[in-house]
Amino acid sequence: MEPIPLARGQLILTSPDDHTLLAREPDRIAAALAANPDELDRMRMTCPEVPVGLTLTCPPVPHFDAPPMTQPYIERCRRVFRDGIAAEADFYYLTGAADFRALRAAVLAMTDLTGANLVAELDVDADARLPDGVDVLAAAAVLQRIGVSTIILRAGEPADLEDALTALAPYARVSLGVRCPAVWLLRDVRLPNVELFVPVPGERARRLADLARDYAARAASCTIERLVDDVALAPDGRDCHIIDWTTDISDEVVCDHMLGERLLELEDQEPAAFKLLLQEEDDVLILEENLYMITRPVCICAESPELLEKALRVYAGLALYDGTWEQEPRILKYFTEKYGLICM
Repeated sequence: MEPIPLARGQLILTSPDDHTLLAREPDRIAAALAANPDELDRMRMTCPEVPVGLTLTCPPVPHFDAPPMTQPYIERCRRVFRDGIAAEADFYYLTGAADFRALRAAVLAMTDLTGANLVAELDVDADARLPDGVDVLAAAAVLQRIGVSTIILRAGEPADLEDALTALAPYARVSLGVRCPAVWLLRDVRLPNVELFVPVPGERARRLADLARDYAARAASCTIERLVDDVALAPDGRDCHIIDWTTDISDEVVCDHMLGERLLELEDQEPAAFKLLLQEEDDVLILEENLYMITRPVCICAESPELLEKALRVYAGLALYDGTWEQEPRILKYFTEKYGLICM
């Protein structure tokens, strides 16, 4: 999926009242964002020149005592999002996720329902991590491989935005944007590779547009070059690992009731990645229950494509595939596009 076409310093309008800015200076607007289907129709009439998207708020995560957790939440998102999908927006803006796993599940729900462009909003805290402790690069590495074309960052402090963007910029393959108060752009804030600005709730777009234009004029000095793709980002669901194509993978680790103990034993051994073997349906539940124990890249293998897909749906990182139980090329292509599977 291609990012929203834009030039550095453009805005996503978030209020129908801002349409005069579009009428007078359309080159400063990348897209418009509606809060509901009715507003979407009004914006399409007033903003026919730009893509018009729809905001979708991720539903609350129910309390789960035990797995399965991911699939029921995906199904909940599908039910909540289905009415919004009927509006056929040019793109969908996902916001309000309780944590990264919820956001990833929401993205999977959306790609189950539509092939439209997806924009995901991430809140970042200090040390380039999300509030749930997930590394922002790990989160972005997953999102950009499972269907998200634009990532918008929010933060409580300008320095947190700077740190997150500095971590992301060399590896991002999607458009990057920020949703921050306009006044931040008056400070000596450094936002590497930011192309897109989104007004915060309650703030009119005019001032942000003026300041974003001025910022874009001086932004070249903080551009960070993207690194070439001679390595792979293999997040484990919390942290991001940078591996090459000859990375060492452990012997098969069976996903049974002893999985937690086996993962602890492997911590002191050499393999850079864990190879998890799934043989039956219950193994998926055990995998989901022990996700917090995984601290390295994971190679997931299962003879059945159906079982492999169930494991890929619950694994919050990017899984590796090393050719064990050879799958058909069309199936691997689907798993790569849908779940970001990395074929070694």
